[in-house]
Amino acid sequence: MDLKSSKHLVEAQNRASIFLDENGLDGTLARQYWLMLFDWTLTEYVQQLQKPVAIDLLEQYEVALKRLVKHEPIQYIVGYADFMNERFKVTPDTLIPREDTAGLIELAMNFLQNNPTSRVLDIGTGTGIIPIKLAKTFPTADISACDLSEAALKVAIENAESHNVEIYFVKSDLFNQLDSEAPFDVIISNPPYISENELSLMDESVKKFEPTLALFAEDEGLAIYQRIALEAHNYLNPNGLILLEIGFQQGEAVKAIFQSEYPDAEILIEKDLNSLDRYVKIQL
Repeated sequence: MDLKSSKHLVEAQNRASIFLDENGLDGTLARQYWLMLFDWTLTEYVQQLQKPVAIDLLEQYEVALKRLVKHEPIQYIVGYADFMNERFKVTPDTLIPREDTAGLIELAMNFLQNNPTSRVLDIGTGTGIIPIKLAKTFPTADISACDLSEAALKVAIENAESHNVEIYFVKSDLFNQLDSEAPFDVIISNPPYISENELSLMDESVKKFEPTLALFAEDEGLAIYQRIALEAHNYLNPNGLILLEIGFQQGEAVKAIFQSEYPDAEILIEKDLNSLDRYVKIQL
């Protein structure tokens, strides 16, 4: 593939599309990759299609395409991901935000609409998308976030600064660095929940490039839920709320874990936009 000899952008795009198809990727995404790599709007792209394009842009694009066919996610190549109409920094130390997590945030927002000064904790914050979105919508809420990964926390702090919100970030293995004397009203988590025996089912891009610490959990992916269930009562107000994202086959298992620890709680399994079990809501 030699994009540098292309006379116009449209020619480069055609060559890029063929290259992607030949390497097992979707050639129709060639345009989207260009837009993301150079942060162009679709209007800018259309206006430039029949025009010569700078050699340095073609060189950058060719390098990116070669990384893509090795299954490196475009978000890591460009250094950002768009989520809920906003932009967040991502690195290989953080998971790439998925749209499923928007439903988890919406469940928290439903609670905060009636309780806007609540104390909120996000466990395993990664890029910080959950606390940042909540803090921007509910600036009177007292929001904390923790992660076991210092590198991920650094990214989350940068994202919070770029979005001009104040969040208390702490390196913590779940609750172990938190103060049980200052309980929370809401605990939210999108924890690692993939079982290691599911590794063969995952995309190559996920297996090769996304952080395993944020993906996999023992006990068929349920280990972190078990730990949260055991420890949360020490850090949650009596009428507190726990909101969890889950694997689509884990609803009943996660519900049973929390029902055992909180027999009087109201526990609901909520579905995502694809009508799959995706969230568990535990109301004490």
